[in-house]
Amino acid sequence: MLTLAYSLLLLAAAWLIGVSVFIFMRPQVALVYLGKFASTNLINWTELSLRMISGFAFLQYAETSQFPQLFFIFGWMLVITAGCLFLIPRRWHAAYAIYWSEKLTPLLVRVAAPFSLLAGVFLIVAIH
Repeated sequence: MLTLAYSLLLLAAAWLIGVSVFIFMRPQVALVYLGKFASTNLINWTELSLRMISGFAFLQYAETSQFPQLFFIFGWMLVITAGCLFLIPRRWHAAYAIYWSEKLTPLLVRVAAPFSLLAGVFLIVAIH
């Protein structure tokens, strides 16, 4: 189980790094995709399932990581937020995504890119 959690966390780190490159290079396209979050049941359930799986991976790997308390808190945060989002109407989640996709500017999206990159790198360091 620990190997699976480790692998999932490596995938999450790669995702964060990939997202950072994508939102830096193509902020307009990233905003279009943000507006599509929760736009269909498939997208919504996939997003929330991946969030919950990642949360459980953080929880499973917490004691092995370099930052057990942080992993524990972040893991539960992911699991609880995913659980809450599973319970609310999808249209609320979709409306929230649309709101932010229209409110954020490409410049702000580009400014966020280094934070995603740092989170991905931090995650790789924390699990080794």
